[in-house]
Amino acid sequence: MTQGRPQRPAVPGLVPTLNNTGFMSEHVDACSQAFIDHAAACRGEVLDMGCAFGVATLAALGRGARVLACDIEPRHLDAVRARTDAADLPRLRTQVAALPQADFSTASFDAILCSRVVHFLRGPDIETAVGKFHAWLKPGGKLFLITDTPYSGYWKAHAPIYEEKKRAGDPWPGLIADTSIYLPAGATRSAGLLNPCDPDILARVCTEAGFTITEAFFVGRRTTASDPARPEGKDHAAVVAVKA
Repeated sequence: MTQGRPQRPAVPGLVPTLNNTGFMSEHVDACSQAFIDHAAACRGEVLDMGCAFGVATLAALGRGARVLACDIEPRHLDAVRARTDAADLPRLRTQVAALPQADFSTASFDAILCSRVVHFLRGPDIETAVGKFHAWLKPGGKLFLITDTPYSGYWKAHAPIYEEKKRAGDPWPGLIADTSIYLPAGATRSAGLLNPCDPDILARVCTEAGFTITEAFFVGRRTTASDPARPEGKDHAAVVAVKA
């Protein structure tokens, strides 16, 4: 990677992360855009948890938001800082952090975006992370949570198993203990655990953590900046939730 620049995407619209755990979407989805719009109106700081190369962070900063950008990979944060306009740098903080271990003070943020991160965790760790999001938000603060689903990309082959387990009452039907069974040779991500979800599961976890659900929906992936997401797309699951 040239400093401040993500790699050229091999898959249209998706940029491989530097630690080979997955991809960052180059284009803002509907849920992330809702976070950006909301962050622009927030007086306090907002958190972009698992920011990767900062597509949402940079957009929110450009709208005047104060953003704490966190990621497990320090080089991603270097890239975010390098790509931030000089005028926006005073409103940017960065911190290396990983879920579910990350911790911040109670009632620290006006809003939190966590996009395509918690699906790398087992169910109990997702519950812990969402509980922490609730604690970190100020009263009235909003959570914007996005995960992969089993209906897109490499994970489509898992969809029948997912649906069977969900019908049987499994609370985490998407859990894939070893993704190598679905990855093609030469895939630009490391094999490992993945836990794709749907909006029902995300809404359940958020409700159990004390949130009030505003929206729970599927999001289709955009491949270009001018290409609207397919309305029938089920690439990602999203929830917008409010802390009372």
